Amino acid sequence: MRKVFVITSALVVVVVLAQFYLAGVGAFSRPATADAWTAHRTGAVAILALALLNTVVAALARAGGRTIAFAALPIGLVILQFVLSAMSTALGGSTTDRSGLPLYLVALHAVNGLAVLGTAITGLANARRLAARAADELTTGPERAHAA
Repeated sequence: MRKVFVITSALVVVVVLAQFYLAGVGAFSRPATADAWTAHRTGAVAILALALLNTVVAALARAGGRTIAFAALPIGLVILQFVLSAMSTALGGSTTDRSGLPLYLVALHAVNGLAVLGTAITGLANARRLAARAADELTTGPERAHAA
């Protein structure tokens, strides 16, 4: 199950990276339309689904509380992405025209996207470390692997 955890963690990182690409497609599409962001919104749902799956796999792999929390953290951060966008729209912004406070608020969306990527990368590092420790236990025994 720990190898599966590494795979699902890597998939989360790949989908988050793809999300940055899709954001670029939405931002640079001309003419600027709301439809240009459809793939980016779909990518957010994919991140949520994969992060949820990854969290379940982490728990099944008996990864430990902190590692499971890092697997789950992208879920909360992606929900925050939706909140930031909705707040910007509620303050008068739209997907094609933003200025003033709505613009500055939605700009936090990009910063939070970096946080999503950072937590996904940290989650992958945690999964790899857990899998390596499991491999060490198989070859040296649990007592010697934990002593190292």
